[in-house]
Amino acid sequence: MTTPLPKRDERSALKFDPKNEALLPNFFEEFERTAKAAGIDGDAERMKRAVLGYLDAKTMRFWQSLDTFDDDAKSWEDFKTEILDYYPGATGTAEVTTEELVRVVETFKKKVISTTQELAEYHREFAVVAKALRTQGTLSEILIAQHYVVPFPENIRARIDTGLYVHYPTKKVGQAYTINEIRKVVTFLLSDASAPVSSGSFRSGDRTLDNQGETHCILDGGCSIVVMSDSACNAFGFAFDPEKRINLQSANGNTDWSLGLAKDVPFRFGDVIAFLQVQVVDSPAYDFILGQPFEILMQASYKNFLSGDQHLTLTDPNTYKVVTIPTVPREPPRFRKEDSRDYRV
Repeated sequence: MTTPLPKRDERSALKFDPKNEALLPNFFEEFERTAKAAGIDGDAERMKRAVLGYLDAKTMRFWQSLDTFDDDAKSWEDFKTEILDYYPGATGTAEVTTEELVRVVETFKKKVISTTQELAEYHREFAVVAKALRTQGTLSEILIAQHYVVPFPENIRARIDTGLYVHYPTKKVGQAYTINEIRKVVTFLLSDASAPVSSGSFRSGDRTLDNQGETHCILDGGCSIVVMSDSACNAFGFAFDPEKRINLQSANGNTDWSLGLAKDVPFRFGDVIAFLQVQVVDSPAYDFILGQPFEILMQASYKNFLSGDQHLTLTDPNTYKVVTIPTVPREPPRFRKEDSRDYRV
């Protein structure tokens, strides 16, 4: 039993919008399925004429003008192939230009990206054009990354490189950061410090550094090192070994180095003390980040509550004492360049 083709004015009728070329293959697929149900899929002439009923007048006249339309020797596939040749956007062969990427960047630069929702919207639009340019070989990953960071506020751009250093310390020299990696860091930087945090990785706690004072620490198990800012290092007066540096790479592909390694920095959590090896980094977005080495050494475990609260349990590796402490939402760094000494002892 066959199903008649829907009439043009019926709600179930197919429609093709010539302004949206990318959907043309979907239109053909739906039409062929409908034609098969109507029992005309084996008749090329009927297929050619039937498809015209779902087009606007201008598009219909153009399709009728094609050589394969009136040529009975040409199949439906021949007709469809000729049509697709005139719609490069439908086959993915349309050339994308750098100007299109710049337009996306400039549009969002005017809007000012200040929330993670705005970042997500920008990333979706940017990623589509960037992928096409990368596939065409028009832009390298490094150049794409340079365009990607342009719309972000200055206070965010100034902290991206450090965030990348911390989150991807094993990135090889010369290997570009992807826009997805940059997006992860920017998402972190844009997160509202007073808003609920969904992941324990980005919770933090105020810890005493060997009775020298309390500081704000970010807990991030996704980071493979422990880091402190040079401003925090100056404020607490920690010495570090400038020979124990690691290579860091920025979003634009430039490489830099950490300032050095501060050895056996004591972090006190109640009756529990952790002695950590900490890399000192220039002008980061935080005072301290306690990465994976901290979690492993202290056998860290998290417990989350429906209220949104979170508890962190730590075990002293030397005394085996156990302590459970609450975490607090992330806050801006307490130590800044202007607040710390401009010299080192």
